Amino acid sequence: MRNRTWLVLAIALVVGALALGGCTTKVVTAPAGSALNTVTATGEGKAVAAPDQAEMNFGVTTTGTEAKKTLDDAAKKADAIIAALKKAGVAKEDIQTSGVNLYPQQDYSEGKTPRITGYQASVQVRVTMKDIEKIGDVIAAGTDAGANEVYGPTFTLSEKSASRADAIDKAVTDARARADVMAKAAGKSVGAVLSISEAGVSVPPIYYGDMARSATEASGKVPIEAGTLDVTASVTVVFELK
Repeated sequence: MRNRTWLVLAIALVVGALALGGCTTKVVTAPAGSALNTVTATGEGKAVAAPDQAEMNFGVTTTGTEAKKTLDDAAKKADAIIAALKKAGVAKEDIQTSGVNLYPQQDYSEGKTPRITGYQASVQVRVTMKDIEKIGDVIAAGTDAGANEVYGPTFTLSEKSASRADAIDKAVTDARARADVMAKAAGKSVGAVLSISEAGVSVPPIYYGDMARSATEASGKVPIEAGTLDVTASVTVVFELK
């Protein structure tokens, strides 16, 4: 009878783990003979990392008296910018058109009915830089090709960064230390890990703001300093309490 009870409990744990598998990063184990008493602790881990990628935004704005021609002019200039970015070493899959806009320009003179006097068109292109050492060259390439709006860079950390794993490792260690304190206060000791849930890894990006330069400015390599990013991980761990 006792063996049957443990078998039912084991099946319930497996079914529960499968049901939760799509909701969060979670590992569940049920060691043989584990106690029903548990202690749950939340841990936080931090790491400092150098950014390994950055995002830039290039834009071009044109004006004209005809809507179609104004938009066509912006599109042609955007094509030239994209070609220049590729030539500067940005991969095709890292270039994305992020916006296309066309607005009428109107005269709102007092006492008169508003009338359209022309049109303004703009096209924005978003670029993900995998080689941040080339950011200055890419900015120069974009502006030389006709970009009259440049925003960024925004420095971030890729998912493959070892610093993310380092922060998670420290978070689990912190959770264990907290569990030890609680267990000791209760006259118990911490046993095996029953479950670990990752609450998330936070990497606030570094944004350098508007670096827009007009087409009349002399283009050249812009000096860029990437700095460092703070990586914070949070986990919740359930331990056996002995």
